[in-house]
Amino acid sequence: MTNSDGTTPPVLFVVGTAGAGKSSLVTSFQRWARFLEIDALTINLDPGAERVHYDPEFDVRDLISLAEVMDRYDLGPNGAQILAADLVAAQADEIMDELEGLSGDMLIIDTPGQVELFAFREASNHLVDVLGQGRAALAFLFDPMLSQTPSGFVSQMLLSNIVQFRLGLPTANYLSKADLLEPEILEKILEWGERLDVLEADLYEESQNRLTRDTATAQRVEFAIAQLRTMQDASIIPGLVPLSSEHEEGLADVLSFVQNIFGGMADMRDGFASDLDEERN
Repeated sequence: MTNSDGTTPPVLFVVGTAGAGKSSLVTSFQRWARFLEIDALTINLDPGAERVHYDPEFDVRDLISLAEVMDRYDLGPNGAQILAADLVAAQADEIMDELEGLSGDMLIIDTPGQVELFAFREASNHLVDVLGQGRAALAFLFDPMLSQTPSGFVSQMLLSNIVQFRLGLPTANYLSKADLLEPEILEKILEWGERLDVLEADLYEESQNRLTRDTATAQRVEFAIAQLRTMQDASIIPGLVPLSSEHEEGLADVLSFVQNIFGGMADMRDGFASDLDEERN
């Protein structure tokens, strides 16, 4: 698989909790990229997806059927998802063989709905190595509903860091479906992404306002605050880019993230920069 200048195209794995909007982002990004004459190839790695609205170059459901796994191995939905994820990873080389001969500017991969099936299975490291070809990055999607409370935001922030640690890939955080949030709530969430001191204060206030303030709650808050201070000491600021697949907002930031790491798509940069300036104006 190569791009227009004969080199290996960058690969972006889209990761997040169930319902965070991974498939919607892949769909929107592919459509938007085509408008800019950027060839964004797509892959669906979620065997449990009921449907996808993008045009995948490879769809794992053509290789592994979740219903067949459940029937053959006498498993429930969760057990079948785990086994299916391992079976997919075991066939990573076969998947790459199917992509041989394709040409595109980048590859964007829709991962399983449950982030743990992708990030915390040992076989997934092999999958990332084979498909990523040393030119891979992660887009981690924050769920907008879960992000509205300090504790929910911290949970996702820690999960993003753990996924990055597990897979060892450059990672950018995006607030998915930002258009669903009220402006003041959106502003507060984005502030948490930039100022951990504000997040710490709001997290403490949230714990004080709980109807039940037991020992377990206090310990949980102390743990979260300790993690935040560790991140501050290490100058790790999560950052958060608002994203709306519905309105195609933030997609330019996704492309810029990939370009800044891997370069490429040089013949399109002038046109892309012009389109980006118009979008921001």
